[in-house]
Formats: sequence, structure tokens, C-alpha cells
Amino acid sequence: MQQQPENEAVTKARRSSDLVVLISILVGIGVVLFVFFLMGLLLTIAGSEFMRDEYTGEVGTVVDYLLGIGFYAFFLGIFLVILLVTIRVMRQSFLGNALQVEYSNYAWLRDWSNKVAEDLQMPRVEIFITQDPVINAYAIGFKTPYNIMLNSGAIRYLSKEELKAVVVHEMAHVKYHHTQWNAYLGILTALPIIGGLTSWLIAFWGRRAELTADRLALCYLKDVELVKNSLVKVHVGPDVAASFNDVARQWQVINTESTFNRFSQTFSSHPFLVRRLQHLDNSTYLITPPAQKEAHATTH
Repeated sequence: MQQQPENEAVTKARRSSDLVVLISILVGIGVVLFVFFLMGLLLTIAGSEFMRDEYTGEVGTVVDYLLGIGFYAFFLGIFLVILLVTIRVMRQSFLGNALQVEYSNYAWLRDWSNKVAEDLQMPRVEIFITQDPVINAYAIGFKTPYNIMLNSGAIRYLSKEELKAVVVHEMAHVKYHHTQWNAYLGILTALPIIGGLTSWLIAFWGRRAELTADRLALCYLKDVELVKNSLVKVHVGPDVAASFNDVARQWQVINTESTFNRFSQTFSSHPFLVRRLQHLDNSTYLITPPAQKEAHATTH
């Protein structure tokens, strides 16, 4: 049976550099862990020699140290299992406390997301709605069934088309395996002493993943203003979204073009709104028909 070609939107939105960044971060974390291991080993060897010279007996030997590392790795493995089980527990909580759109008045979301999943050649997702006035959504899962949780604020304040943009964005996290990576990377963020550092480093990849999800929403829906408007409402709320016009955006872009602002962004799980909007504007070439691209090139 001939394999169906990949959806054009998936291909256009993908960036191989995302994986390069992730691998580089993991290698960097691995080097840090190895340095800590080596320092501990050297200190243990030095301590063992000191203890033998000063007293009698073998205290803190290399074997003890390696056994300690082994037990530590074992408990990290247990912690990973707990993380994965927690994700499954969250789904059960969704089923028990939230509205699954499957057979509700919002079943159109199920039908539409199933079509998107078929187009993108990815697993179907379960969509839930929970009571929360803040406009937000997130996706979780490391294997089927994958889940998308929509806050009731998103249902209330987003238009039907804007809601589609949010759902495609979350489905992108499943399609590109972001939710899987987040599930497994949780073990690195829980490391003692360097957990804060690993979280900070992994966030560099996480912000790229958000931009990739934005691009897939753009490439699939082919409407840059729709995707941008949904992002604006999520970030600043529906009441003032219209006030975040082109002039206001340009003013904030000017005021955020600084090294310190970009450094400040490194402490955020998501790219700043102004940069997400800029990125979408810079990515419109992905949905521009070839004829328009040639005409634009000719005029310049």
C-alpha cells in the first residue's frame, strides 16, 4: 500500500532546526551531568584516600559512590513513570470534571478536529472544556489518546474561526511530538541543584515549538490575520484586543528591540506576543501563491 504524501502545511511549518536545538540542549545537559559525576567521583576518591590515611577503614569508597549514582538513576526512572502516570490521571480527571465535546453541543469541534487529524496524518485528539474565564488552551499526552483542554473563556470570547486556530495550534504540538518530548523532559527539570538550569535551557526549544505550532495554524488555515487575532485575544483579552492595532503593535516592537528584552524572554515558556506576531508576518510567504511571489519579486 503506497504511503500518502505528507500534508503540505506540515512540511512548510516544520523546521529541522527545532530538533537541532533540542539535541544541542540535551547534549549540553548531558555534559553538565557528566561534569558533576566526574567531580563527585574525584572528590570521593580523594576522600577515600584521606580517610585511609587518617583512620582505618574504607569510608566513602568509589563503589559506594557508584552505587549511590545507580540508586539515584533508579529513583529518577521511578519519577519518570510517575510523571507519565500523572498525565493519564489528568485525562481521567478531564473525563470526570470537564465537558468532552464528543456528544455535546460542541460536537462540531470533534468533527472538525477529526478532519484536521486526517489531513495532517496524525492521531485523533480528545477535546475537553473546563470552567476557567481566562482564554487559554493546552495539549498533553505521550501516546494515544492525546488531549486538548480548552478553557471556557476561549469558548466564550473567541469566534468559531479563532477557536479553530487555537485548536490547530494545539494539534501541532501533538503532530510534531512536542507533548511527548515535554512528558519525558520533565525528568530533567526535576533534577536537584541543576533543575532550574535545565528548565531554562529546555525553554529555548519550547519557545521554538510554540512558533512551529503557530506556523502550522497559519499554513493549514491560510489566514494570517485570523491566527494573529486569536493570539492577541489570548494574550491581552477580548476587551482590549481591538485596541492592539497596527500602530500599537509597531510601537511595542520598537520598544522591545533590545538585548535585555530578549534576555527577559528566556524566562518565559512562550515567545513574547510581539515576536509571535512578527514571526507570523515574516512567515506569510509560506501561504503566498507562487504567482504572487514572482510578481512581488519582479516589482522589487
